[in-house]
Amino acid sequence: IIKGDNVMVMTGKDRGKTGHVTEVSRKTNRVYVKGMNLVYKAVPKSATTPDGKLQKEMPIHVSNLSLIDPSTDLATKVRVHSFVNPETNIVERRRYAVGTGTHIPKTIDTSYQSEWKDGPFDSAMDVVHDMSFHTAPGVPPFPSDVMREISNRYKKTY
Repeated sequence: IIKGDNVMVMTGKDRGKTGHVTEVSRKTNRVYVKGMNLVYKAVPKSATTPDGKLQKEMPIHVSNLSLIDPSTDLATKVRVHSFVNPETNIVERRRYAVGTGTHIPKTIDTSYQSEWKDGPFDSAMDVVHDMSFHTAPGVPPFPSDVMREISNRYKKTY
């Protein structure tokens, strides 16, 4: 389960509800699902919290979630198989729903990219795409004294 997946809660107080994964903690095997497993946290009373309670999401263990099959909108088990792209011949591992065999694509979160802005020290795009170093056959990329310093003198391979 990765960020951006649609999942169904299988156990607990939100059993049967579906939601969107907002954060994944691989260290603790827990997942934050938008609008699920809400609890109240006691905070000092203020203008924003007049009753002294703040509602927040708590993580759910990954074993209590199941991915949703995009073709049936039901919870499903997932198998991972190798797939060879016929156009590029690149092998990639894809997720497939067990019951229907439907491909479950991995969503890529690009929401943060809209906030990117070029700073005063960033390079221009045409400069970035130009190749700055052209290799010549038979010529080392560094002077010989530098190559001698960085080479493996004892010829050990680790």
